[in-house]
Amino acid sequence: MSRISSEGHDTRGAQRATTRYHRSVWLVSVLALVATVVALTVYAAQGPRLRVASVDVVRAVQFPGAVLRLESDRPLGAIEPSDVTVWPDTGVAVDVSGPIVSVVFTQALRYGTDYRVSIDGVAGETRGVTGSWDFEFSTPSASLHYLDRGDGQTPDRVMRVGTEGEPPEEVHSAPQIDSFVTIGSALITASSGGNGTSRLDIVEPVGDDLQRLVLPENARIDQLLAPATGTRFLFTLSSVDDSGRYDRTLFVADAAGGSRPEMLTGLDGESLRVTKAAVTPGSSQVVAWVDEVKVVRIDLDSGLVLPIAEEAQEFWGVSSDASDAVLVDLGGTVAIDIESLEEERIVPGRVGTREVFEGQTHLMVDGRRVQTVVIGNQTDTEFTSLVVLDDGEGSSVPIYRTPDDLGSIGRFVVSPGDQYVAIEFTPNRAEATPDGRILEPRDQSVTTVVVDIDSGQVVRSVEGFWPIW
Repeated sequence: MSRISSEGHDTRGAQRATTRYHRSVWLVSVLALVATVVALTVYAAQGPRLRVASVDVVRAVQFPGAVLRLESDRPLGAIEPSDVTVWPDTGVAVDVSGPIVSVVFTQALRYGTDYRVSIDGVAGETRGVTGSWDFEFSTPSASLHYLDRGDGQTPDRVMRVGTEGEPPEEVHSAPQIDSFVTIGSALITASSGGNGTSRLDIVEPVGDDLQRLVLPENARIDQLLAPATGTRFLFTLSSVDDSGRYDRTLFVADAAGGSRPEMLTGLDGESLRVTKAAVTPGSSQVVAWVDEVKVVRIDLDSGLVLPIAEEAQEFWGVSSDASDAVLVDLGGTVAIDIESLEEERIVPGRVGTREVFEGQTHLMVDGRRVQTVVIGNQTDTEFTSLVVLDDGEGSSVPIYRTPDDLGSIGRFVVSPGDQYVAIEFTPNRAEATPDGRILEPRDQSVTTVVVDIDSGQVVRSVEGFWPIW
């Protein structure tokens, strides 16, 4: 009897334990369900959240088309450019793919600037509650490379200098450097060799590595040009002898490829004789002045060569937004849309009440122009060269003139983002002494100043020339 009672007691205990276990499991499940519902409710009520954002600030100040990439915690609905606000004001395009928002800056950003990007009305793919995102970042200060030629006893030096007051830094030195371009951290240098011929080197300053490219014999490099993207670069080559086959012949080479450059040809299969050329910012296209008559665009990816102008007396370059080629024809200075070929005449504005004679012209994104001009005195017996900022509406303001108006102004280069202009000048034209170089000759006293375009303030001055941003 006692054994049977004990077994019944154990059975009832096990049943109660099982019941308690099931109740616990049920309670945990209910609590988990409630927590899930609460989490989903909070998730839906909060709207999309910004998980991470990134932008290549170095590329952003160099080229248009840099991308701010923002990632959400869920797939998103459409976002329009009007939903995006950028301080300082900057044009953007927007693309949404799942949880990723790509904000594309349509122009190069300003150097040394704090940016804030706000997006309103960010909603999930199924709409519901919307949210707002804010992201802040800062761009680096500006810097440029330039060439400081030696006196014959010392080598020529490629230098780098910033706009914030730090001293210039030597990047590379070698004898007889005629010109150079930069591709990433590498330098492409053209130097004079024996018998008037040229050497073409790819230099990696960090490891002091040097690769010499194979050039045709008895030839010299006239000019170097680096497209805005990739590792390719261009140069023109002329034979040392008048009877040679090359005359400002355009070649392309790849700094990451083989050591033998290739000659570019036109639609007729013939070589291109190029006097001047300019890259289109943020692309692999080059605009070139061919035979000192035609202006064409060259697509380095497809090899296609298309006409822009059939008669040009001068070629100044490509606008900051890459849309226009700026040149001089029989009617004066003109900007021609590279795609549509529509023309817009550029009439120089007056400096005060004085008319000017215009020279090199650069068209900025906002329609203003940086331009070299010459103005005469009251009797037009003496002339002064200036760099002016033209508002495009008939008025120009000087932003640089040489000290005491004694010097002469050479070429200038506007920085990406239209923030600065680097200007070459000779301080005293009456005392100018040529440096004796065959290629890219300059006065021995040639100097480069960096000017803030909006304020006209000189922020740097260095001895040298050939500024490259």
